[in-house]
Amino acid sequence: MTDWHATPDDERPRMVSRRAVVRSGFAAAGALMAQRLFAQSIHGVQPPAGLIIRNARPLDAEASMGALAEALTPTKYFFVRSHFGVPFSMPSEPMLTIDGEVQRSVRLSLAEIRAMERVERPVTLECAGNGRALFALPSSSGVQWEYGAVSTATWTGVPLRALLERAGLQDSAQHLWMEALDKSPLPGVPVFQRSIPRSVALGDALVAYEMNGAPIPALHGGPFRLVVPGWFGMASTKWLTQIHARTTESDNHFQVRGYRYGDGSAVTTMRTKSVITSPVRGEPLRAGSVLIEGKAWTSLESGGIRGVEVSVDGGATWRPAELTGDDIAGAWRGWRASVTLSSGQHMLMACATDKQGNVQPMRAAPNGGGYGNNSIHQVRVNVA
Repeated sequence: MTDWHATPDDERPRMVSRRAVVRSGFAAAGALMAQRLFAQSIHGVQPPAGLIIRNARPLDAEASMGALAEALTPTKYFFVRSHFGVPFSMPSEPMLTIDGEVQRSVRLSLAEIRAMERVERPVTLECAGNGRALFALPSSSGVQWEYGAVSTATWTGVPLRALLERAGLQDSAQHLWMEALDKSPLPGVPVFQRSIPRSVALGDALVAYEMNGAPIPALHGGPFRLVVPGWFGMASTKWLTQIHARTTESDNHFQVRGYRYGDGSAVTTMRTKSVITSPVRGEPLRAGSVLIEGKAWTSLESGGIRGVEVSVDGGATWRPAELTGDDIAGAWRGWRASVTLSSGQHMLMACATDKQGNVQPMRAAPNGGGYGNNSIHQVRVNVA
């Protein structure tokens, strides 16, 4: 492990944090925006204490390193992300419609979906822009996330394939378009819509109605939301209301233009990554034995995390960490390593490797959208 150039968390450049689509129309729609902001307040979507606010309206907030230390992230500390915020109007009786390239259109109520055979599984969700603020970019219009736009919850619901089977999915349906209730308060802004390939829809995708054993809060996409294990969070549509079976992928702006890397390829599955949850920057440490802990995750295709290595000398030497917890596809894996630190300054690092041999890079290649930053986490500590 050599040639490290990633920006430490205490040496990152300052970035501008505004989304271009909001910035372009804000002045012309001030009154409408004010109405929407008031609506968000009365609908009880104020940020819970403990989250780090990156955008106040609509709310974008990341989890602290302390919250990520737990195997399951408490719902109140789960990161929050949406393009337009919680929908202003929510139906009194939630319904989910499936139509398009199917033998029969179906419309199911929450009660009908809850009556189907349920599955329950922990899944890690990560925003595609997690780490954007740590890229050495001259500017970026996206939310300036650091490390905490990732969390893990236990999701309960029905496999998407079971719902599609009920509708009689036809062979011609190669993509499933997800339509949601949230919309921009600004005129002319396209709705946020994403599609997933047929193979993913018939695989591990889940239509969830519970989060950590309780109904999904509106802030996190309830009453229905899609959960796509192994994919970045933009695929897990919140406030899901309709599923359209189509022959091609969505032609929505956020599908064909948004969420693209610098070479034009689509942002899809999560990259192999780890973070140090303890110790945190600025935490007072004493010389001697110190326990370093963290989380590591990857995509489903990579088969899971094979191992994590840690360094206490800025990458000059590395030692293996112990993996902890269960190895569950789609969920992060805990790790820990006991090290001996002498007095002075140390740069702690963690590097994950997945079961296909993909290694977390010292420095991920930046891209204009600030997506997929899985650079090695660096935490500078001073030991007394």
